[in-house]
Amino acid sequence: MSRPYREVGKPLAMRTVELVRALQLIHDAIGRVRQGEVRYLAAMAGQLRALLTERTRTADPLLLHLASVLKQELNVYCMPDVNDPEFPPSLKDALLLHIAGFPVTANRQLAAQVPLAIEDLLARDIIFFRDRKYTVRTIIEWFANKAGGAHYSRQLPEDFASLLTMSPFGQMAPIANALLQVGEATATAGRQLLKSVVDFEIHTLIAVPQQDPKGLADLNVLFDARYEGTTMRLTLALDRQLKPVFVAQGLQGVAATVRADRLADWREAHHLHAACCIQEDFATRFELAVDGQVVGRVFVPEPLFVLADPLDYESYHNRSVDGAPQNFSFAVGHVLMLNSDIDLMTRARVMLFMNEKRQNPEQAMILYGPNSFGHSPRGTKDLELTGSYRREKAADVLVQPGSA
Repeated sequence: MSRPYREVGKPLAMRTVELVRALQLIHDAIGRVRQGEVRYLAAMAGQLRALLTERTRTADPLLLHLASVLKQELNVYCMPDVNDPEFPPSLKDALLLHIAGFPVTANRQLAAQVPLAIEDLLARDIIFFRDRKYTVRTIIEWFANKAGGAHYSRQLPEDFASLLTMSPFGQMAPIANALLQVGEATATAGRQLLKSVVDFEIHTLIAVPQQDPKGLADLNVLFDARYEGTTMRLTLALDRQLKPVFVAQGLQGVAATVRADRLADWREAHHLHAACCIQEDFATRFELAVDGQVVGRVFVPEPLFVLADPLDYESYHNRSVDGAPQNFSFAVGHVLMLNSDIDLMTRARVMLFMNEKRQNPEQAMILYGPNSFGHSPRGTKDLELTGSYRREKAADVLVQPGSA
């Protein structure tokens, strides 16, 4: 007897990866259409329907759904639509076509732009044609359901057919340009959603006492954190030469490793700074800095999804999440994890604060002895300490000149 067919629900991890890929497809299609390859409008329309307007029994708009799950707002700025009361009444009687509402941007760029949730953008009347108005939702569904985004129908709405054939001065049809701008607005909103939950900076003050070279491993873990049940993981460590290493593994299973390109002088404490940032092109930039100097940078050509909230992770000090206690010792003075959407003044204050602390020989630190570690269960900042640890001044931890 054959096994009956059945369907199972997709986990959040899988849906998140689908969102990342859909946004990449829209971004790539925008670039191709801007280069004159208009056929990519169909691919864009299919993804826009999946992210914004899907209304079937087994699916919902993926971008809107995940924004709700992640408790993030999707807001944009747009110009008045075709119902603009300031449009000259004398022109309305003879008006054939009017497209309005653009540009749609992440930040306010024009005085007349108004803030709008992306769900409300879908209901905006952006096209007036022959006494009828059409919304953003309608334009997406026309391209997706009638013109190849998801289906090639045998018939088209009459106005859609007419609008597709309009090509003033040999340029792209205005309705196609409208869809392109909706795609750009969606990519912008999706990028902002990803950045709001992914972008982060880690700042920590570290001092390393003299080590037994025989006890050093290829990777000596300072901090390790893993999101339970997923591949998301963040690791800050020192290699066998005590050079900093930053490793981030995303929900997709893709990992990025940043290695310092120079030795560190551990006769003094150091401010280690690791950062993750999703770029305009949806690549992810990872950086590692020591005392404000960038010592390593890696780019991953996709949004590497790693949640930025430290409370989402089970974390360890001086031990890996899935390893045994290590024969390594270090001292920690401060650990800060920030959303990297902070302004430049705040970032400057953080850098100055950490620089002041690292130069203070009286700075209080927690020194982990070999085989000792700290552990924070998921959902708490409380650190449970195990093994030999003690409070020390930075000057008493550091390797003294002439002793290395």
